[in-house]
Amino acid sequence: MLFTYLWGWAFAAAFFGIALVRIIKMKRCTEIVNGWFLETVRIIRIKNSTTKAKFFYEYDGKEYHSLTDLGLSLKRMNELSKGYAYRLYVNPKNPSKFAFDKKLTLRNEIVPLVCAAFFFVFPIALNLVIEGLLRF
Repeated sequence: MLFTYLWGWAFAAAFFGIALVRIIKMKRCTEIVNGWFLETVRIIRIKNSTTKAKFFYEYDGKEYHSLTDLGLSLKRMNELSKGYAYRLYVNPKNPSKFAFDKKLTLRNEIVPLVCAAFFFVFPIALNLVIEGLLRF
C-alpha cells in the first residue's frame, strides 16, 4: 500500500508543481504594455508539441519579439488577429517574459490542479476500497 501512496502523491506533486510554476510566472508579470500579435508558432518536440503566440512589444526603451502561452487558451489564441494591438503583462525583472492575460486557463493551470487533487485523493480512496473488500 505504501507504494500506491508514493506514486500517487509523486504524480500529485508533479502536477501541482507544473501549475504552481505557471501561476507564479503569470503573477510576476505586472507591467502593462501594448503588444502586437505577429503569428502563432507550433513548437514540435519528440514526444509532444505546443502552440505559442509571438508578440512584438516595447518595454523600457527596448524592443522584444517573444513567445508565450501564459494566459492564453487555444481558443483565444486562434481568435488573435495578426497586426492588432493587445494589452500584455510584462515581467519587469525579465522583460522578455510576459503573459497575455492574468486569468488561469483550463489547459495550462486548471487541469494540472485537478489532476494533482485526483492523484492525491486516489491512493487514499483505493486503500479504503481495498480495506472494505478485505473485511467481507
